[in-house]
Amino acid sequence: MRRRRWSQHFLRDPSAARYIAELVPPGLDVLEVGPGRGALTIPLAERARTVYAIEVDRRLAELLRKTAPPNVVVIEGDALEVEWPRADYFVSNIPYSITSPLLMKLARHRMPAVVTVQREVAERLAAAPGGENYGRLTVAVQCHYEVEVLRTLPPRVFQPPPRVYSAVVRLTPRPPCVEDFDGFQRFTAWLFSARRKTLRRLGLGEGDRRVYQLSLEEIVELYKKHM
Repeated sequence: MRRRRWSQHFLRDPSAARYIAELVPPGLDVLEVGPGRGALTIPLAERARTVYAIEVDRRLAELLRKTAPPNVVVIEGDALEVEWPRADYFVSNIPYSITSPLLMKLARHRMPAVVTVQREVAERLAAAPGGENYGRLTVAVQCHYEVEVLRTLPPRVFQPPPRVYSAVVRLTPRPPCVEDFDGFQRFTAWLFSARRKTLRRLGLGEGDRRVYQLSLEEIVELYKKHM
């Protein structure tokens, strides 16, 4: 039941797994969330100094402990709740149902990352102001990362196959746009709850531009002025 709640589709294609693993520089301590049966964990372990694999499913965690090489440390628990070990790089085939909160937690740690997400989510992460995909998640992630959508993955490389395409995304840390992480998240949550309203209607200025048309830099200026 726990696995169903997380809505995870296991990566099963060896070439896709190796492609993702090779995006991670060798010799690092890597944190992987949702290793499942280890399709990505094993090629990661071939390159990494240590792989810390956080797995919520007890049976899969026990299986991975038996099959993974010695440099894989399996941590049984919910990645949103457990304390993350210190690592140099983050990798995850993110379970669909926890995509946003996991990316928010990742942003707090500001680790470089390669993640696999729904293609729609990848488009949101990389979106520019003015489009339908531009929103709070865009701003929250771009505040801390440069976003690159690297490759689309078809449903057949997962088991069970999802109904949508996925995408591999690289997140490279940048200087954060603000220092107060929590305050900025509260402000953008409020702001994008009214994404089609104008600045005039929200009491944030005299202009008629709408929230979804504002650049990250403009949103940061509004935050600094009004918070």
